[in-house]
Amino acid sequence: MDSHYDIAIIGLGCAGSHVLLELLSRTETRDLNIVVLDDFSRESMHKTWSYWERGAGKWDTLVSNTWQYAYFKNTDVDKKIDLKGYTYKSIDSPDFINHALEKATAFENVTFIKKPVLNCTVHDTFVTINYALGSCTASLVLDSRIDPDFFKKEDSITLDQHFKGWVIQSEQPVFETNAIVMMDYRLRDPGTTSFMYVLPHNAHTALVEFTYFSKKQVADSVYDDYMNQYIKDYLSIDSFKILHTEQGSIPMTAHDFAIYNKPLIHKIGTAGGWVKPSTGYSFKSSESKAAQLVSNYIAGRNLNQNLFSKKFRFYDAIMLDVLAEDNERGAAVFQNLYTKQPIENIFAFLDEETSFKQEIAIMLPLTSWPFIKFFFKRFSQLFKK
Repeated sequence: MDSHYDIAIIGLGCAGSHVLLELLSRTETRDLNIVVLDDFSRESMHKTWSYWERGAGKWDTLVSNTWQYAYFKNTDVDKKIDLKGYTYKSIDSPDFINHALEKATAFENVTFIKKPVLNCTVHDTFVTINYALGSCTASLVLDSRIDPDFFKKEDSITLDQHFKGWVIQSEQPVFETNAIVMMDYRLRDPGTTSFMYVLPHNAHTALVEFTYFSKKQVADSVYDDYMNQYIKDYLSIDSFKILHTEQGSIPMTAHDFAIYNKPLIHKIGTAGGWVKPSTGYSFKSSESKAAQLVSNYIAGRNLNQNLFSKKFRFYDAIMLDVLAEDNERGAAVFQNLYTKQPIENIFAFLDEETSFKQEIAIMLPLTSWPFIKFFFKRFSQLFKK
């Protein structure tokens, strides 16, 4: 056994970095002995983390690009949306993780173990963490690894957000630098909720990504074929370089991740249900949940207290049910959402900051028989628990 720590963080991705930075920012937790365990082999895991917020933000020095407008496109819609005081921002994942690493190096009480974790054993008052060629103990483990049992439950994942993107460079200036393409449904895989997402870096360079909200994964060649077609037919680019590729899969689920918490081991990030179920966005959600988790720890409360809104999980579950039953419906659902409501109301709704009156106004245009059916199905389930 190498050492004992107050808190162990397994995995320094989005959630782990937020939690570490939050712990180091609070006077009550700044002097805790903390260990971070991660093999840090992230070259193949480069991601673009995007989010929206009003005005200046906490991470602006790390932001790689910002935009003031967004497009929603479908076969009969081409809407340019003024973000109305919001700014859409992107951070490259290595920049944020390195920021957390650099901050932590100033604290002698933070230790990094660059090894993959093999397993954890819970004892009465501590956890033994076994990793390659060593072990340590901790009074609390914050674990970002998804529990294998999650994938064994048939009803755990409603949909997957799976995607592949290229950062491409064109010889000609073709990209509108102040506007993202939030969703472009003009080119999609028939029978699925699938769309293009475009983040311009400058007039010549952009991330072009093909995304699915669906139950089934697809071969790499499927993403490639759609991206090539979109770049040629919709962006009118004949020649381009691929500068970088990113790819991933995020479970979209309203599943109760609390069942995977154990005494002294608490799941965080995707493993803890920190991803917004109906959108797949996680950066700002992880920031707020990390802050709440640390506040709970300081106050001696259950670490899950106030982390989740039952009301918004209810809304998320209905949306996922509808898209799962008829995956083709996604284009119409999101078209109604983005074309019939002010963008500031949509962002507030997705950030779970709206009143019930505002939520009814947003949900009414989406109302259809599938929404009504799943509303009452989910509502009845509340009384069975």
